[in-house]
Amino acid sequence: MARKVSPSRIGFMLCCFLLPGLIGTFASFSIPAPLVDAMHQQAALDAVLAAPTPAAQQAAIAALPGKVDADTAAIVTNGQGPLPARVAAAIANMRQESVAQARAAAYKIRLMVITMSVLGAIFGVVLMGPDRNG
Repeated sequence: MARKVSPSRIGFMLCCFLLPGLIGTFASFSIPAPLVDAMHQQAALDAVLAAPTPAAQQAAIAALPGKVDADTAAIVTNGQGPLPARVAAAIANMRQESVAQARAAAYKIRLMVITMSVLGAIFGVVLMGPDRNG
């Protein structure tokens, strides 16, 4: 006896696989977030060194806590030694944190896409299972 597969079941099965793909596509837009954040932090740290006057430099240092991570700002504001060395240490710290954030975001996105793909496949297989009324 030949089994008839309905077009609605096939369409639903396709949706079970398209949903994770769409989720992955939209999630991929969050991948550059750590890089963009690092660029903004780099600009704030560069502004400290590029300030034309000591007053402007103090204003740029005072603005750091709102523009960079707390520990990166603390390296510049509370650190010892010459200002260029503190800014260089803050840049190195900021870059390490950005790499860690990018890796964490990529892991979460992969986990989300894999989970949704597996759940969609299981749901589709259950839906495509044997007819109960035949």
